[in-house]
Amino acid sequence: MKKFLLLFLGAFLFASAPVASAVGFEIAENVVITQNILDDTYVVAGNAIIESEIFGDLYIVGGSVTINNNVHEDLVVIGGRVVVTGDVTGDVRVAGGQVAVYGNVGDDIIIAGGQVDIGKSSVVGGSLISGAGILTVEGEVKEDIRGGMGMLILNGIVGNDVIVTIEDTMSVSDTAVIGGHLKYSALLESTIPENVVKGEIAFNKFERETVLENLTYVFFISKILSLISALILALFLVLLIPKALTRSAKITKDNLLKAFGVGLLTMITAFIAALILLITIVGISAGLVILAMLAIFIYFAKVFVAVWLASYVFNFRRKISHIKLFGMVALALLAYYLVGLIPFVGWAINLILFMIGIGSIVLLKIEYYQFLKKKNMV
Repeated sequence: MKKFLLLFLGAFLFASAPVASAVGFEIAENVVITQNILDDTYVVAGNAIIESEIFGDLYIVGGSVTINNNVHEDLVVIGGRVVVTGDVTGDVRVAGGQVAVYGNVGDDIIIAGGQVDIGKSSVVGGSLISGAGILTVEGEVKEDIRGGMGMLILNGIVGNDVIVTIEDTMSVSDTAVIGGHLKYSALLESTIPENVVKGEIAFNKFERETVLENLTYVFFISKILSLISALILALFLVLLIPKALTRSAKITKDNLLKAFGVGLLTMITAFIAALILLITIVGISAGLVILAMLAIFIYFAKVFVAVWLASYVFNFRRKISHIKLFGMVALALLAYYLVGLIPFVGWAINLILFMIGIGSIVLLKIEYYQFLKKKNMV
């Protein structure tokens, strides 16, 4: 539970090669780690590539995340596109747009994503718990598969039960093996090949009214999970860049309309650029990265909005402890989410605040660039 509360605060590395350092903190547009690290490392990056082994936990927030080596404790990632080819001894917890796991996992996998793939050579020592648009399992899961998804494609082996809720369809191939029971809820019953399920098959057909109730329930659960993720990211940023956060609040207060305009222009420009790149063959990967970065910016923008809102109540001119600053931001984040639940107008208010948050990030980066330029550092 302690590690779960530290969720998304990052860490890494174990080694056969010489170890370079104990604990690492990396924040940059592009981060490539090639030296082994004894303890935990925390990474925030647009593009993160891990080539070294990891003795501790690995926590990453990034647009594109690639793990090419082994993690000997837990792996926790928030990313637009996440690819794990190395082995993970502990748990894997991921929230991302596209998530692919090709290595072995010693314990459980908990994944929330649009498209989730478990590779053919992967062996998951525990259970797979997933909320996904499309979940494809080609490898082996020693224990259970549980969760809710739009589509489930099962071609691999499950040691125990499969208990899922399916919005669209479930496809179970004749090469699949389910060692326990198959229990699924869906609008339509799926065709299950003979001798695939060793236990019982239980199908629960829900009516569309029930689907609506479930969607309402899922909506609130997703909001709670989103708030928790935002709080964890806020804690991460408060620990690493407290001065930058408080500075961004002052910039936004002094340039509120400008922040909104810059945020709106940034989002429109990035979205149009991504669409243009996606319709070209050579630009598809770049377009996907831009869209992934936009998704990541949503959470970053919430935190910057929360800091700006908190600055109207608390005095940031005085020195503030990390705990107090996080408390202020947490309260503002809670208010942000509660406003979003207001019928009819909540979404519009949140959209405006979101644009201000994006603008706050961009203006802070512009000021930082101008400072470096004056010092002849760029």
